Amino acid sequence: MSPKQVTDATGIDRETLRFYEAKSLLPKAKRSSAGYRDYPVSIIDRIQFIKASKAAGFTLREIKDLIELKHKNSTCRTGRDFAIQKRQEIKNKMKALREMKKVLDYFIDSCNSNGEKGLNQKCHLSFDTIISEIKK
Repeated sequence: MSPKQVTDATGIDRETLRFYEAKSLLPKAKRSSAGYRDYPVSIIDRIQFIKASKAAGFTLREIKDLIELKHKNSTCRTGRDFAIQKRQEIKNKMKALREMKKVLDYFIDSCNSNGEKGLNQKCHLSFDTIISEIKK
């Protein structure tokens, strides 16, 4: 398959195709006699796997590890454990984001508490005071 056929079939652009190849997420393309890249049809499945893994929150480094697990014929337990670890990371990030939201909500509510008159005054709040107020 030509690079154009691959990009048309997968929705990625040429730069991403080359980037994935450079990062060893994809095997190096063979070259035609004229020197053009020639990809096997199986490249489509690999790119779809990369896209699905990215959608699940995996980094490119982690996706490379997942691809290696697949080539090593690792057990489902190994893949599951990898997914459990990623899920926990996402839960931790979600918790941190909720905390960030609380700080921002408090800041916004404090600014809005005196209506339009308060919004036109010099800002007197700092995030340090907000964090100490939230923890009370």
